[in-house]
Amino acid sequence: MVWEQNVNNIVMVTQCVEKGRVKCDHYWPFDQEPLYYGDLIVQMLSESVLPEWTIREFKICSEDQLNYSRVVRQFHYTVWPDHGVPETTQSLIQFVRTVRDYVNRTPGSGATVAHCRWVTVPIP
Repeated sequence: MVWEQNVNNIVMVTQCVEKGRVKCDHYWPFDQEPLYYGDLIVQMLSESVLPEWTIREFKICSEDQLNYSRVVRQFHYTVWPDHGVPETTQSLIQFVRTVRDYVNRTPGSGATVAHCRWVTVPIP
């Protein structure tokens, strides 16, 4: 979806594992070693770990078009509680400002996708 829809920014507000349960797939590389998703290649360019969020940059390209790549920036809010909401809004507001500032000062920054954890919905 990120590749198909020309997404350049991802906002994530969950942990991959909470209380021992997987809440979201870890879809980005842990290090410089690329990950392959079909014909797409995802490579970590940078990671800045801050007290309440992490900012990562990935390079994404297709094996069919190795000379064309796109940089995607992920803003990962890391202090959202497993259940409920944060005790105060100060941190979340500052996180939103950080994302907006980046998008506003980056011409052609493309679409932004926001996601939390995945949920399995039972089919009756």
